[in-house]
Amino acid sequence: MTRLALAALAVLAVGSGCEGRKSEPSGIGNYKFGRTTRANIRDGICQPTELTDGRKATWCFALPPVKVGKRVAEVDAYFLGTEPPDIAQMTPEQQKEARNALPLIELQLKVRGCVEDETERWMRERFGPPIESKSTRVYWKNSFLWAAAFLPSEPGRCLIHFLPLSENAEIERIKQQ
Repeated sequence: MTRLALAALAVLAVGSGCEGRKSEPSGIGNYKFGRTTRANIRDGICQPTELTDGRKATWCFALPPVKVGKRVAEVDAYFLGTEPPDIAQMTPEQQKEARNALPLIELQLKVRGCVEDETERWMRERFGPPIESKSTRVYWKNSFLWAAAFLPSEPGRCLIHFLPLSENAEIERIKQQ
């Protein structure tokens, strides 16, 4: 009877699609919202900046590029908050702790020589169908992030913004651009 019950459960599991739901992406490559912090950035140049809503942030640029379709994209990352002014005097452990307190709040991909269809196809492969499309803008959203692809943002260049859903003000600002 136990074998029969197990066999019945196995048939139900296979028939009901119990193979698991495909997980939603929370970012691109090593940049994941809710996980990546300033401490994870070892390459590139990082400097303090101010967001349009007045919050202090850290902007990291000249980061290792990523492939978007057949094109190379420059990567810019923004982290909420800035490093303490005395970080150079801290121990490596203290520096890491201070940088871990700065979460990723925006990722930008700048695709040069952009082919709009190729970039949109790349986004669809990762994030599924968009939630909205306008003439030169396409938007995606899942449980972790919101994304906007400007196709093109200027001739020969596409700009893709990724933000966690908690960044409502920045999402609205980007929608208004």
